[in-house]
Amino acid sequence: MNENVSKINNKWVRLAVLTIVFLNTAAMLLGYKLIPLSNEELVSVLSLIALFISEIWNHWKNNSYTSQAKEADKLMEKLKR
Repeated sequence: MNENVSKINNKWVRLAVLTIVFLNTAAMLLGYKLIPLSNEELVSVLSLIALFISEIWNHWKNNSYTSQAKEADKLMEKLKR
C-alpha cells in the first residue's frame, strides 16, 4: 500500500490548489470577491471538507479492501491464536 501511495503523482492537485489560492488572493487585493463566503462560512466549509477527507481516509485505513490487505488480516488472525 505504501508503495502505491508513494507512486501517486500529485503535482496537478498542488498546481490546482496553488492556482485557486493565488487567483483568490489577487482578486481580494483588487477588491473582488471570488469566494462568496464570510470568514465564518469559509471556516465551516473548510472544516466540512477536512471532516469528509479524514472520514474517507480513516475508513480506508481501517478496512481491508485489497486482496493483500485481506491476506494480511488472515495472517494476523493466525498469529493471534
